Parts: sequence; structure tokens; C-alpha cells
Amino acid sequence: MYAVYKVRDVVRIPPELFGLPLQEAALKVLSSRYVGFLHPEMGIIVAVFNVNVEGEGRILPGDGATYHNVVYEVLVFKPQVKEVVEGVVVNALNYGAWVNLGPVEGLVHVSQLMDEHVRFDPQRRAFIGEKTGRVIEVGDSVRARVVSVSMPPTGGKPRIQLTLRQPYLGKLEQPGKGGKGEG
Repeated sequence: MYAVYKVRDVVRIPPELFGLPLQEAALKVLSSRYVGFLHPEMGIIVAVFNVNVEGEGRILPGDGATYHNVVYEVLVFKPQVKEVVEGVVVNALNYGAWVNLGPVEGLVHVSQLMDEHVRFDPQRRAFIGEKTGRVIEVGDSVRARVVSVSMPPTGGKPRIQLTLRQPYLGKLEQPGKGGKGEG
């Protein structure tokens, strides 16, 4: 799930950014520091925006940078169990498919790809249903449900397990259409 949070912080503006407008310099520093960062409660920070530098900055002895109080907003992604997500298959290995969900990737175990037994074709990097011949391969868009999320306590990326084995989930055959369950 995506969410927006308002954050209050202190930002250090290094001397090499003094030529930029203050808001722009603060946005640059905050974005490089936080975009891609996994916050244990909020989730993965995707973007920083609406930066408001409050008042005058401070200079600390021995440091040429200025320090400013700021209030800004962050867009975060924190996958929730049972949430339905869409993504693109970016890798396929004999044990499952990796699906890009935007800021993070999730794994669909081979047993969760279809309602039938599948075989893996390493040449095509594809999974093929043995009864129906349906194919899921790298580059396919899929709709999936999150079945588990493991957030590491510090750093790293969350581990997200997905399933395609429910009605209206699976390979997106046409824009807006799911795999199984639609006619």
C-alpha cells in the first residue's frame, strides 16, 4: 500500500549546494539520503516532496555546512498481506518468478504460479502449464496477492511472497483483465 507521511527533520546542506535555492538544495539532500531507504514502520521511501525549510539555518564550528529545520512529505510503499498488486515478471528461475512491484520485488513460488502443475523452460525463462499450455514468462504483466511480508529490522529489502492462484489473479492477457476467473 502506498501512503504519504509528513516528517520533521534537520537537514545538512553542504557548501557545494549553496548556489542552489534553499528548498531545492534541501530536496536534493533529502532525496539522496532517503529515497530507497527502508523505514521499519513506514516502509520503503519512494519519493520526497513538499520540502519546507523553516527559518534560518545554523552553522556548527568546524563544519562548513548549514543545518536547517525542515518539514517535508514522503511517499512510501509498504506491502500488506492480502493486498492485490500488479507488476512485471523480471526474472524466472526453476523455483519461481520474481515480480517487480515498483520499489521492490516479490517472489511467486513455482507452486503458486497456476492452478496446475507447471514446468520451467530455462531457454525461454518461462513457466508452462502442463494441461492448458498457458505461459508466464519474463516481461509478462501479472496481478498477484501478497501472502507474506518479512521486513528486516535494519537495512536490507523486505521479502515479499506472492500468489497467482486465486480468481482474477495471474497473467494480464489484456489491459485491465486478470488471468483466471474472467471470461
